[in-house]
Amino acid sequence: MSSPIGHSLAGYLIYCTREKSVSAKHDGLLFSTAILAANMPDFDFLPGFVLGQPNLYHHGISHSIGFALIASLLMTWVVGRIRTYSFGKNFLLFFLAYCSHLFLDYFSIDTRPPMGIPVFWPLSSRYFIFFDPFLPPISHSRLLHATTTQIVRDALSLHNLYAIFLECFIMLPVFLLVFRILKKETA
Repeated sequence: MSSPIGHSLAGYLIYCTREKSVSAKHDGLLFSTAILAANMPDFDFLPGFVLGQPNLYHHGISHSIGFALIASLLMTWVVGRIRTYSFGKNFLLFFLAYCSHLFLDYFSIDTRPPMGIPVFWPLSSRYFIFFDPFLPPISHSRLLHATTTQIVRDALSLHNLYAIFLECFIMLPVFLLVFRILKKETA
């Protein structure tokens, strides 16, 4: 599992490629919705937090392409109610941002069963993970029934700071490549 920072960076990259710009001027609504979409699969922690066991539903159906389609359609509809935008372009932006989360989690080390994510739900409930995951794991307690206190303690660990550093270091070449390509296209 990647960190919210890693997921947000991936959402930002997808937003920049759609806008074909890395400038400081952004459409705040589309930008924030793309970042939201990139982090949305991890909202499956929320029902668990309410029940006092944050991991209870983590890496469930919210980590699937089926759920990505539903969430992206809903976000596109909501954004379309606020402002007039191209439905197809926005749907693609939100869908790709959402799927970036699945992509990063697929390549992340997972130490808590079931390993991986149910990426093909509702067609299959089988969990998938890369055969040799390389992205560092974010510690949020391996226990399915971990308490909120255990989750918060793990989230603030030195291990997670190190994992976030590695995650950013690994993503840096991708950022530089995308920014270079976009700068050439706008020049």
